[in-house]
Amino acid sequence: MNAQITTAANTRRWLKRISTSMSLVILTLGFSLLGLLTLINSNREGAVNTLSFENSPALVGSSVSIVLGAAFLVAAFLYWSRYSRIVD
Repeated sequence: MNAQITTAANTRRWLKRISTSMSLVILTLGFSLLGLLTLINSNREGAVNTLSFENSPALVGSSVSIVLGAAFLVAAFLYWSRYSRIVD
């Protein structure tokens, strides 16, 4: 009976680690791709209008999105390094 409880707890812990890791990776990819697509789409007209005030909100938004994606990537690496040291 105790072995079943231990196995269920280990399975639950493993599923929690996998789901958290997948969530962090999906958030990283989502924010980074959103920022890159916005940056690429806002620079469609060419380099002449790159520094105009019309494109500045898109540039700021895409920069924030890319930085946020990098922050989630750092969080994922910290999460993985924390759980690689813990032995079941």
